[in-house]
Amino acid sequence: MAECHPVGFQWVMEAKARGAKLIHVDPRFTRTSALADLHVPLRAGSDIVFLGGIINHVLRQQKYFRDYVLAYTNAAAVLTDDYAGPEDLDGVFSGLNREERYYDFHTWQYEGLEVQAASGERDREYGEPHGVREGSAAVRQAGRGEAHGSGGAALAPGAPERDETLTHPRCVFQVLKRHFARYTPEMVEQACGVPPDTFARVCEWLTENSGRNRTTAFVYSVGWTQHTVGVQYIRTASILQALLGNIGRPGGGILALRGHASIQGSTDIPTLFDLLPGYIPMPHAHSNEDLDSFVEAEQTQKGYWAGMRAYTVSLLKSWWGDAARADNDFCFDYLPRLTGSHSTYETVMAQLAGQSRSSKAPPGGRTARRSSPASCAPPTSAPRCSSCRPPRTPRRPAASPIPSACCSGTIRRSSRPATRAASCGSCSTWAAGSGRSWPGPPRR
Repeated sequence: MAECHPVGFQWVMEAKARGAKLIHVDPRFTRTSALADLHVPLRAGSDIVFLGGIINHVLRQQKYFRDYVLAYTNAAAVLTDDYAGPEDLDGVFSGLNREERYYDFHTWQYEGLEVQAASGERDREYGEPHGVREGSAAVRQAGRGEAHGSGGAALAPGAPERDETLTHPRCVFQVLKRHFARYTPEMVEQACGVPPDTFARVCEWLTENSGRNRTTAFVYSVGWTQHTVGVQYIRTASILQALLGNIGRPGGGILALRGHASIQGSTDIPTLFDLLPGYIPMPHAHSNEDLDSFVEAEQTQKGYWAGMRAYTVSLLKSWWGDAARADNDFCFDYLPRLTGSHSTYETVMAQLAGQSRSSKAPPGGRTARRSSPASCAPPTSAPRCSSCRPPRTPRRPAASPIPSACCSGTIRRSSRPATRAASCGSCSTWAAGSGRSWPGPPRR
């Protein structure tokens, strides 16, 4: 952090000057390590064991913030008899389809309430009442993870059975306790290479600085996300922080510091294949899915994402303007659709393997999209950047038009000789409208 985020690290040093303790867990010894109160070198890739050992310590020594856990987590909710954990199934969870290599989340349910797991694929639920085969590979591979993280798990009407004493053998708290019991200090020493006394010191500092009156924060930068199991690192840290009461409170949380200029920008533009601006998920190529069906499948009952329809309509109107009306579903039909995982890596690998194929219509769906009305098409007279025009060789050096507002019509000119200009980035999605930026949530 000291190297990659020196401005942000200034506040860490100010907190340390006021008495805060700084623990740096990293296989390397860096400038951050030199300024930390405790440097804990561990084997690369063993973070789950290290965090799991801390969780086991918190549960075994009853260091969790009980009032917070009861009020703000699902620890008291009771699971159904269908659920089974790795302790019972030789290292895997119930619902595993070994042939197609995915989990059926229907066994991960609360007693008395149906919940769609946040780690499952929401879009699969659309197929059951609408004729698409449940669990189809195309939907499972469509990269739905971001949709669940932003919105959380979808809840059916009702309330789950709860055990406020946290002693029921099938309550989430006891399931969690059994799952992390394997992460003993001895396992941490064997897998991570961290001595027991150093590990005990980390556990002591974390628990002493967490609870009703104090909070602790985790900062992971991209050191976790660059691992193949980086998501599980962050999930494990989330469990630990929830047990300690460090989520949603000042001074707590899990902080992702970005060292790159456009990590967040890739979700805002958007350049990720499975997200629209503002983290709205890209619709899948279901048969006859309209805006209402899309929103019903993706929105939540409570919180920020309960207003997902308003955000989606606002985005559609920002692209199609007055042509996006209620009677034409706000031009929702003109959005592209996912037919599988279209990430750059997998697309290129498929091309190299000769597996690239033209898109096909979904079963029972339309074979071709109806033509867009003239009102939804972009104005042909609007100025566009030089890379979007047919290439031509100028007779003599001349001013080259450079877009200053992403093809919005505002053009500034440069005095340098005309050269092949780079694409402005918006022209590939010109059919989507005027190229105006995402306006954010609608006004209330």
